Amino acid sequence: MVVFAVKGSKMAEKVLKGGLRAAGVKYDVEKFMTAGPDSFCGVCSRWGHVEAKCGALKMPACMLCAGRHLTKDHKCNVVGCKANAGQNCTHNVDKCVNCKGNHIAKANVCVKKQEAIKTASEERRTWKEREGERRNVTTDQQKKPEQVEDGGPSTAEAEKKAQEDEQKIKEPEVQVILTQATTEPSSSTGIAETPMTQW
Repeated sequence: MVVFAVKGSKMAEKVLKGGLRAAGVKYDVEKFMTAGPDSFCGVCSRWGHVEAKCGALKMPACMLCAGRHLTKDHKCNVVGCKANAGQNCTHNVDKCVNCKGNHIAKANVCVKKQEAIKTASEERRTWKEREGERRNVTTDQQKKPEQVEDGGPSTAEAEKKAQEDEQKIKEPEVQVILTQATTEPSSSTGIAETPMTQW
């Protein structure tokens, strides 16, 4: 798996729809999903990642009973119970796969869920502080060209630089993943094409 960033949402949409070619190989592309400490996995019922990043795909855990099945496959063993597959019922003995408590894995009383939410909150606060500092630095850098001394950049150059910096802020990078490779030869030459793409 290769993760990389493309500039702006238009380029991201383009590569998500059409894939990418590199060294004669066409790759399918997916959006990179970041997972925080408070992300919940629907496969293993643990905190800190999502299904696409689960390392236990062959060892699922039910968030209702901690059984070795997906939550959507959870069934009540009591004859006549009207609960559908994947639903909790009064017959179920709740068990958390994370802390082994007598509650479902997403219950608010779960210590592991509380820890995940606290860690995620701290990380987001830290990220917001860093982002604010970065924006302050960018704003300060954009103001500096206005105070031009002899021998420095012209006002036009300074304005152009400020506009480029502002555009960079407006067009965030989007992270994508190269997933599946398929070689597609060119119809005229029989040789796989490698178009040049500017990132």
